Amino acid sequence: MARRATQIKAARAQGGNVLVVDAGNALIGELGNTSEPAERTKGVTSVEALNRLGYDAVALGPRDLLLGREELLKRLGEAKGYSFLSANLYDKATGKLAAQPYLIKEIGGHRVALIGITGAVPEENAQFYALPALDAARTFVAQVQSKADVVVLLSNAGLEANKVIAGQVQGIDLIVSGGQGSLPEPLQMPSGALIVHADQSSSGHAGRVLGDLLVSFDLTGKLTAHSWKAVTLDPNIPDDQAMAAWVAEVRQQE
Repeated sequence: MARRATQIKAARAQGGNVLVVDAGNALIGELGNTSEPAERTKGVTSVEALNRLGYDAVALGPRDLLLGREELLKRLGEAKGYSFLSANLYDKATGKLAAQPYLIKEIGGHRVALIGITGAVPEENAQFYALPALDAARTFVAQVQSKADVVVLLSNAGLEANKVIAGQVQGIDLIVSGGQGSLPEPLQMPSGALIVHADQSSSGHAGRVLGDLLVSFDLTGKLTAHSWKAVTLDPNIPDDQAMAAWVAEVRQQE
């Protein structure tokens, strides 16, 4: 986390237009593993870390639902300066979307729509259900067309599902892909959509790779160029001291 903070601060220090996003499953690994702060605090430390790092948007993933409805809604309310997003996750108790479906950011002279897509939720989940990712993408990409000139999906539906979405839904410029799958380099689809996939979270191995994507758009919002780096957050990257101190404080509370 402290190395991630170093990289994010360095990107912002360059003075460009920076968005920091996550495709989902960012709150918790596995319940019951109380040796990890995220599990012990039911995601409180995860939200606080995202707050401190200054994220712009985070999609909700199926693993986040392990927190349960009550705790998850609390975590959504604790986000500062960003939103948790899902255009297809529904709360069974209300029949309404469990989170904000999208947000629009003004950045670099463009209106950028960020849409969250949640991967498949097990049918036996008693509190939430997810509509098909493709259907949600169609619905909400159409909704934001008149509001934004750049459309970005934060989708943990998995790489193969995201390829289908990019191929069948017109108007998507970029998909930040999460969930199952591996993509060493960005994939430019015939539709023009670009798919990037930095890392696949798993128990004991998550957050070790940071995707660094530089994109250029013309005045109409058409993607004209991109470059990509998957940055491994290894010891060659120095810790941000403020973040390292906070992490140490959290671990001392175990």
